[in-house]
Amino acid sequence: MRALPIGPEEAFVLTRVDGRSSEADIAAATGLDGTRVRQSLVRLVELGAVRYEAVVQSSPPPRERPTVPPHVRISHPIIETKGSEHPDAAHPAAALYDPAELDEQVDLDLARKRKILDYFYRLDSASHYELLDVGESAEKKDVKDAYFRIVGTFHPDKYYGKSLGSFKTKLERVFQRLTEAQEVLSRKPSRDEYDAYLESQRRTKRLEQAFRGESSELERARQLIEQEARISERQSQAPPSGTWPPAVDPEERKRALARKLRGSLAPPARTSVPPSEQVSRAVIQEHVADELKRRYEARLSQARDNQVKKYIEAADVAMNTKDVISAANALRIAVTLAPDDSALKARFEETQEKASALLADTYLEQAKYEEANKHWLEAAATYEKVARGKANAHIWDKIAMCLYEGGGDLRKAGDMARKAVQAAPKSAEPRLTLAKIYVKAGMKESALAEFERVAQLNPGDDTIKDWIKRIKRGEV
Repeated sequence: MRALPIGPEEAFVLTRVDGRSSEADIAAATGLDGTRVRQSLVRLVELGAVRYEAVVQSSPPPRERPTVPPHVRISHPIIETKGSEHPDAAHPAAALYDPAELDEQVDLDLARKRKILDYFYRLDSASHYELLDVGESAEKKDVKDAYFRIVGTFHPDKYYGKSLGSFKTKLERVFQRLTEAQEVLSRKPSRDEYDAYLESQRRTKRLEQAFRGESSELERARQLIEQEARISERQSQAPPSGTWPPAVDPEERKRALARKLRGSLAPPARTSVPPSEQVSRAVIQEHVADELKRRYEARLSQARDNQVKKYIEAADVAMNTKDVISAANALRIAVTLAPDDSALKARFEETQEKASALLADTYLEQAKYEEANKHWLEAAATYEKVARGKANAHIWDKIAMCLYEGGGDLRKAGDMARKAVQAAPKSAEPRLTLAKIYVKAGMKESALAEFERVAQLNPGDDTIKDWIKRIKRGEV
């Protein structure tokens, strides 16, 4: 519902659509007049959020409607248009795109627009198997059958002579990706390589989730500290067996502690003033409060130390099994609970660095596959994740090069290439990437200077000499 371009009144009407109510029922339920309900429903039908069905004359006995607490969000208030009888209609509320894209005036019907947009905006997240709607154990024949069943909708030749607007490039991109999926999954070597890539993705996702940890674990540790401190306090206040009655008034406990503190004070000087006037009630109460606070803070500190010790031991166990990620998470919680422990902090930073390097290695496998298959922007994003754990000139150059090849953000590509050049000033590769970025950005003087530096580092490279000649002749 939140993705639909509708106002509050239309949203209110939509929440009353339950698959059984008529327009009159909805008008009665909302308190709106019939015309306004009708207008809202017309708009919702145009967006594909609801549909009309024929009235069933012999309706079954009315079912008792479930009672929903007012604070619970109803997750199924409408009949979605997606179904066996409307195979091409996807629900806009579940779309990954702005529904306003459906309003573009092109030679496509609404259902076809939805299908194109649905596929296009899933390209970056869906696997080859998901795009072709086959399982990972599907046979070669099943893959080909699925491809030919789907690809007809997206083949550019089918729309020859039609006005497609922005849908033209989307169609071409989807067709290209579907064809790639079919080709990869139809050959065993490429399919095995792709399956390994998918498994690498799953592994990095699991590692990433484990590495980030859950804030709930830290919150649970803090709750345990509080709980342990309270239990310790109750145990310390419990009387020795046979000395107090089973139930003791809390106020009596305070008075007993006050008497104990009063007895620990220095004996009053001999004076004619009665002792009860020398030590006022306010002073005693202050001592009682301070003592209670001191004892509780001591127990809280002890409970915190116990939890820190527990997480350090967990980190030791994880390191013994070479589970660096879990060790880093345990130490992260320990450091949060004991921020002043410099030795613990140093150990955490060392372990976190190892965990980041482990993640970087797994991301590097994915980035290489994406680069080899010319998924340039995906590769650039994955190389950035590699850089979080293993930042060096080579990785920065890879990010820059993939952004350049994929038509990505040239400013960002330039920044990455310059970082690579600064880190490895005597390496030709980063300078070559930077020079090409300058050419693409129209910065010909800067490009020429970089190409000349590359030529000094690689004097026998004829390709670089050709670049320099073309820039000087104004051909690029």
